[in-house]
Amino acid sequence: MTRICRVALTDTFLIETIGIMDIMLCSTFKRLLIILLLAFALFFNNAWASENSAEPLPKEDKSIYHLQEIVVSATREETPRQDVAANIIAVDRETIEKMPAATVGEVLQYIPGVYVEFNGGPGSMAVARIQGAEVRHVAVYMDGVPLNQLANPLTDLNYLPVGAIERIEVYKGAASSAWGASLGGVINIITREPDAAAPVTGSIRSSYGKADTSKNRGHISGTKDRFGYFLSVTSDHSDGFMENSAYDQTAAYGKLNYDMGTTGRLNFVCSWDEGESEDPLINYPDFWDDINQERTYQRLLFEKDLTHYLSMTVEGRHHEYDVFIEDVFSDYRMVYNDYEEESWGGSVRLNYTPNAENIVNLGFDGDWGEFDWINYTRKYDTRNWAVYANETFSRKNVSVNAGFRYDDNRDFGSEISPSAGVVYRLFDDRVLVRAQVAKGFSAPPAAWVKDPVYGTPDLDPETAINYQVGSEIRFLKVFLFEVNLFYADVDDLIQYDPDTRKFQNIEKVVRQGVEGILSASFDCGLDLSFSGSFTDVEDDTTGETIKDIPKEQYQASAAYTWHWMTHSLFGKYTDYNSTYPETRDKKFVFDYKFAAKLPEIYHTVEPELFCSVYNLFNSNVVYRGVWPQPDRWLEAGVSLSF
Repeated sequence: MTRICRVALTDTFLIETIGIMDIMLCSTFKRLLIILLLAFALFFNNAWASENSAEPLPKEDKSIYHLQEIVVSATREETPRQDVAANIIAVDRETIEKMPAATVGEVLQYIPGVYVEFNGGPGSMAVARIQGAEVRHVAVYMDGVPLNQLANPLTDLNYLPVGAIERIEVYKGAASSAWGASLGGVINIITREPDAAAPVTGSIRSSYGKADTSKNRGHISGTKDRFGYFLSVTSDHSDGFMENSAYDQTAAYGKLNYDMGTTGRLNFVCSWDEGESEDPLINYPDFWDDINQERTYQRLLFEKDLTHYLSMTVEGRHHEYDVFIEDVFSDYRMVYNDYEEESWGGSVRLNYTPNAENIVNLGFDGDWGEFDWINYTRKYDTRNWAVYANETFSRKNVSVNAGFRYDDNRDFGSEISPSAGVVYRLFDDRVLVRAQVAKGFSAPPAAWVKDPVYGTPDLDPETAINYQVGSEIRFLKVFLFEVNLFYADVDDLIQYDPDTRKFQNIEKVVRQGVEGILSASFDCGLDLSFSGSFTDVEDDTTGETIKDIPKEQYQASAAYTWHWMTHSLFGKYTDYNSTYPETRDKKFVFDYKFAAKLPEIYHTVEPELFCSVYNLFNSNVVYRGVWPQPDRWLEAGVSLSF
């Protein structure tokens, strides 16, 4: 299975990379949600009709939105989270810095409703499921650039370091009305902006731990007149926690801003990462894999306020990804996989904000690409273009979201993705109730369509109707309780048919579940959180629960900051719902981090010492024996900020 996830498009890869999915949907539950949506819509309609139209909001007063938590993943435009019906959770840089985490995969393992599957210890491949969806149903974006592979839609989240990241937003459930192919959700990675307060700021950070594991990163940032810049470099290495599991990863990221007065901005981004990792292949003792990956992307973005209420964004992007794998025997090497892809894309967005209560977004996306694999006799092309519209309308204590997107794809034709949702706020916004229904799709993997042996040219996209109902309750000033119910009917799920030796749309599954979070933030610097999620995925034909999709997950965290020191503890518990006899689960695994700020050096340099203990209580948790996880290990380091 480890070999399979590395984009090997062989017979074994084609059969086993398919994760089976999703669950039985209770019809009574569905009717209840529809009744709730209609009730909210009727209430909103009455409230809207009884009021006069709102006064226009002056452009400069839009800054009031930034007093609230802002998300962009719901509509592709900044929107207050309290006005968003979608189930979105955001992790900011301050929280990430408290985590014993160096990559996006390591951050997301602590997010409720998200399951990150690690193929071993540090440096191993990591992919994500959201609410039980298949890995290929989760779209990953960074700076608006799609990172999922063309042939096999997945992204190795452990190859994305956190050094350049400002925030990670996770959109749970069908997000196709804004993003296109994203049946299970979206992981949207938003990068850091240049420091606007000084011409030069920066930091250097280095740590060392078990198995000669070193993690090093640094950045420099600043703004001078109209020019702003941000540069980040990361270099990680480990000898591995077992034989033939070493890795080296290097990444560089740069961003340049040019402010065109007060009404426009030109922005250029360039990202590059390269890594070499060893895969021990426990099931194949005669050899191990040597894996080389390289990714680079560029994005050029232009933003302009056209009028007092209308703004425009135009962007172009380019992305390349290559992976080369060799089987390493005792006396020779053999090429196992050689895959490369390149894509280009462009987007145009118009944002119309006539007043404080109405936000309208119109957009166009176009993406073209090509990919090649060692066993193909030629390159294959992909193409998708789309138009979309999203609107958020708020009046007093009610917000309504509506979205619509039309995708046209070279392989499967067209797909229409609508969405609608309502947010109702009570008791001075201390209580929020959200409900959303959305149609989503995921394009069939290009390799499953175009492969000359196993591909099926007329594969249809996988589709689903997804429902989300949730609530947030703030009480006693410091506590926040969140609960979310979800379910989805998934049609045309693609499976490998051993009789025809082809991929076919032959499966229907439904998935449902519940998530809950209880958190508290105290004035003394103490933050506590406990969350849990239950996911049930059933085959609609047999009525049986599908195995090897985690059923129960819990996360717990505590962070305490006192003057110059911070203690952080993060834990996770997983019921893997496993079919593998070697599985040992249903235990909490805790990671701990301590950081201490030291006195400034020459009033300009701020030093900090830190240490992390992974698997603090040495919990013996195993999902699959071929993916061994490390026992307790420690790293320590120092950072300097200036």
